[in-house]
Amino acid sequence: MGKYDGYVPDKGDMMKYCVIIPALNAGKRMPILIERVARTTALEDIFVIDDGSRDNTAEAARESGANVIVHKSNMGKGAALKTAFKTAVEAKYSAIITIDADLQHPPEFIPNLISTLENGADMVVGNRMRNLSTMPIERRISNFLSTLATSILAGRKLLDSQCGFRAIKTWILKKAVLYCSKYQLESELLIEAARMGAKIEFFDIPTIYNGNKSYFNPVFDTARFLTFLVTYHPRRWFGSKRNGEL
Repeated sequence: MGKYDGYVPDKGDMMKYCVIIPALNAGKRMPILIERVARTTALEDIFVIDDGSRDNTAEAARESGANVIVHKSNMGKGAALKTAFKTAVEAKYSAIITIDADLQHPPEFIPNLISTLENGADMVVGNRMRNLSTMPIERRISNFLSTLATSILAGRKLLDSQCGFRAIKTWILKKAVLYCSKYQLESELLIEAARMGAKIEFFDIPTIYNGNKSYFNPVFDTARFLTFLVTYHPRRWFGSKRNGEL
């Protein structure tokens, strides 16, 4: 599992899904990314969330044929995803694909992810941990520790809690209570899905680091993740759902 075999199912035979691309200052990469995604997904089903970019991300995405939603200011990757989740649920998609805008995820695997959902999975997450030779050492350590902590909160072993290349059935998005607005939302969603009894599978993908700028801040984002860990249960015990529900 994990090898793209070139098979692209007929769109009429597949569940209704959309592709979500949270993006920040990714104007140069938008045309090639959308062109690759469009090989397996209709342009009308591709949504780019421009999270307060200072470049031409929104314009490049529109010119490439994608739907574009713009945050006037940078709100964080989690906030961008939640905006897209709400849009997908309202549009009655039965599943979504999330993919990062930095070309680290191969869009050619999209049919395989959807096929895994159609075969019974509720959530499919890319797993980059099979081959770590190209991953920077600081990211290896960060991913290992965050995946371990997320596994403990989820009550099951997870292989890669940080990978943004995922397929998710929208019933999970409707039920999940999501408070986070930064990178830790991806772990929060995994924990929520696991605690709801969703069937989560992992799909091996290449580990691609191509020199693009990362907006992950080792200090601040690690601090946010630690805060997320210690507040996950208290928020749900004592907090209001109004900030989390779609």
